[in-house]
Amino acid sequence: MKKEKLFICKSCQISVNQETLEGKSGGYYLHQNLIKNAENSSIEIVKSGCLWTCNQPCAVSFLANNKYTYHFVNIPPLDEKYHQALIEFGELYADSENGYILPAKVPEILQEKLLVRIPAVDT
Repeated sequence: MKKEKLFICKSCQISVNQETLEGKSGGYYLHQNLIKNAENSSIEIVKSGCLWTCNQPCAVSFLANNKYTYHFVNIPPLDEKYHQALIEFGELYADSENGYILPAKVPEILQEKLLVRIPAVDT
């Protein structure tokens, strides 16, 4: 079982200005695209309930026991560059001992999307 998880808000809109596309949420599309592109990933991709950053859709969080938590917002759910960047970040996260990723190592297109990094809690 993979210990690092990427939670994707399943109810996030496509964007601030567009709620759905063909009746499906942005979170739905982001989840589907990441599952398709992350077959060999070290990260488990999980649909989540609302992550409460509704004014900044799509939102995702990387979590694991005893590791930092990262919460990214405003991820374009249909843009493959972001899918690849999230998978790349996920591999860095999985390979790290405590989840701390040097800011310079975060894929450039994700750097402005990082809303918060939360210190690890000893579980």
